[in-house]
Amino acid sequence: MVYWILLGFIGIIGSLTGVSSITVVLNQRASLPCCSGEEVVWRKTVPIEATVAECLKQKCIVKDPFRERFSVNEKNHSLFLNPAKYNDLGQYECSCDGFIKLIKLDVVVPMNMTVEELGNVTLPCYADTQSGVRDVTWLHNEQKALHYTTDRGSIPGLGYEERVSLTEDGFRDGDVSLTITGVHQTDAGLYRCFVQDETDRGYPHAYMIHVIKKFTSAGGDQTESSDTEKQTRIGLIFSFSLFTLSSFFLLLLFCCKKTSPTVETPDSEPVQESDQNQSTRPFYSGEETYVLSNLKMNDYSYSNNENTDSI
Repeated sequence: MVYWILLGFIGIIGSLTGVSSITVVLNQRASLPCCSGEEVVWRKTVPIEATVAECLKQKCIVKDPFRERFSVNEKNHSLFLNPAKYNDLGQYECSCDGFIKLIKLDVVVPMNMTVEELGNVTLPCYADTQSGVRDVTWLHNEQKALHYTTDRGSIPGLGYEERVSLTEDGFRDGDVSLTITGVHQTDAGLYRCFVQDETDRGYPHAYMIHVIKKFTSAGGDQTESSDTEKQTRIGLIFSFSLFTLSSFFLLLLFCCKKTSPTVETPDSEPVQESDQNQSTRPFYSGEETYVLSNLKMNDYSYSNNENTDSI
């Protein structure tokens, strides 16, 4: 009897594999792993107690009120939440043929920050460090980006050597902000701030970092390229404006010339000379010459008659 009780106690201790933690961003998909077995039961134990799903011989049934967003993989019995809501946080228990696996799900609402590649960024975080707190941990996704202790200072994570920092003066004042220099594309993702061996959260607790690519040209960096492009655009705009203005004035001048009245000079009649010119340079037709000659003859006859009378 004592043997079976002891064996059952050892089995229970051996079945408890510890609590694993999973973090998911609000409204994103979460996956909680379990194991393969004939009989699997998913339960939520903290902060409420409820049966989520039951599986028997790879046939699973999700219970209400979880049916709308929860599902179970019928091969490895992983529990999926799509999407995860804030009230989904808590502790879940997967019982697989008598073996129990505990999973703590944390749902975070990160602050979004965008930084340019190779730039610098500071993630503000504050915590009460005056009551026995001796360390700070910054996690990038699930890996340590920096671990700070009062006796050893800052210990950067793999890939963050000489790029992350947290000041000692800041720690004494409760400022546990993380500074990252020379940001890489691989630095994008979720960052979380913890104190006291990751048991307490700093505030703000989580950040989602988005890294935008910095475009470079052969002649220099992005700033120089932008200045050159701006000057080119200004030159093109000025040239186009000058061309448009010149075309407008030319068109206006052409229209004015086309609509102005023109003075026509008659070419059917010759220009008449003045009377003075006629007196000095007379022009006689044949008929007029005949008349004038008769007049001269009459005058001559008249003068002869006068001379005869006088004699």
